[in-house]
Amino acid sequence: MTRKTKFILALAAMASLPFGGAKAQEVIFDSDTASHVFYRIPAIVANGNTLIYFSDDRSGVTDATAWGDIGSEGNISILARRSNNLGKSWQSDAETVVRGFGDHGFDRGHGDAAVVCDRESGRMLLMCASGEISYGRSGVKVSEGAGTMSLDLSQAQRVGRYYSDDNGKTWHGGEVTADIYNLFPPQKDGEGKASAPVYRLFFTSGRICQSSMIKHGDYYRIYSAITTNRGSLVLYSDDFGKSWLPLGGADAQPAPKGDEAKLEELPDGNVLLSCRMFGGRYFNIYRYTATADASGRWGEVAASTSLDGGTATKNNATNGEILIVPATDSKGNCVYLALQSTPFGQDNPNEINNVRRCNVSVYWKVLASPADYARPECFVGGWTRYQVSDRRSAYSSMVLDRKGRIAFAYEDNGECLVVGS
Repeated sequence: MTRKTKFILALAAMASLPFGGAKAQEVIFDSDTASHVFYRIPAIVANGNTLIYFSDDRSGVTDATAWGDIGSEGNISILARRSNNLGKSWQSDAETVVRGFGDHGFDRGHGDAAVVCDRESGRMLLMCASGEISYGRSGVKVSEGAGTMSLDLSQAQRVGRYYSDDNGKTWHGGEVTADIYNLFPPQKDGEGKASAPVYRLFFTSGRICQSSMIKHGDYYRIYSAITTNRGSLVLYSDDFGKSWLPLGGADAQPAPKGDEAKLEELPDGNVLLSCRMFGGRYFNIYRYTATADASGRWGEVAASTSLDGGTATKNNATNGEILIVPATDSKGNCVYLALQSTPFGQDNPNEINNVRRCNVSVYWKVLASPADYARPECFVGGWTRYQVSDRRSAYSSMVLDRKGRIAFAYEDNGECLVVGS
């Protein structure tokens, strides 16, 4: 069933988010700096009447503050809290989805959850960064022998994959590091020197995008972005994450200078990439020539950095969410509404990064016809900004629930994760 959100109601929904005044914000994970309790990195999924809110528990990190990532000294786990009534109330205690433990190895830490709920079966998938090696310190080398080349993953940041078949109550899975890195086979240059084209990566946290149009086998296609040394790359899967392939091929570079990114399906079935950059967002579009084998090509990446109609971020680079929802404008015309969340930032470039990440906002623009999403540069301008928070605030994610409302999860006040809908 197609859900059409009235254009004016979609804006009202944003106005009812925390800081909008119509509804008080609700803190789902509350950090306590005095007790060294830290939560970061929101992700949220919707399934029927259920909302599940995920967060890193970084309380076990001892060599950093709430901003410690995988590879910090100590353990990081992924937690979740559940609402069975679309956010009216939340269970009091968080549940551990993937627990970080021990001093070494894959299970030392798990974080940056990327999640999706299958639109038909309700099965849930979570991809995450794992292990004991940080992204910045990670690396992959090539081992050669007997005319073969293989990847040495001993210093790679690890990749985890977990499933839930009971509406997010229990999770099962494990390590898939080799499966992901081997999507980008080692190569030799003109002098015969072997190297790994992708030698560090992690899945971008937040919402994994699922197509509403393309289905091959039991599942509709899903898309997720990975952050790599080659910029933002895009993977797709037709078996709900059991196996992945690079969208556009292993050599594609849709955003060579990009960082963390999100994907959304355009109304015509093509794929929109929205990517974190300092000062704004990169946008690119993958246009299919055939969906069965995912053949097609990426366009030319376009940057949106203007304070006048762009998705500008002042003095910070932070990930957000891209979401496109069907809507009806005030004249009764069927349109689409593009929503992009990100911290607007602040003017002082000398503040530390955690302070410059502030004023989380939702940019919106109307897509009235196919011409409005035909090329990447269509997303450079034409945006209007709605400010959600006036405090230190950073990562965010959002999902459309079964009633056509937007559940918006974000980091606020530098320490707590909140939700509104």
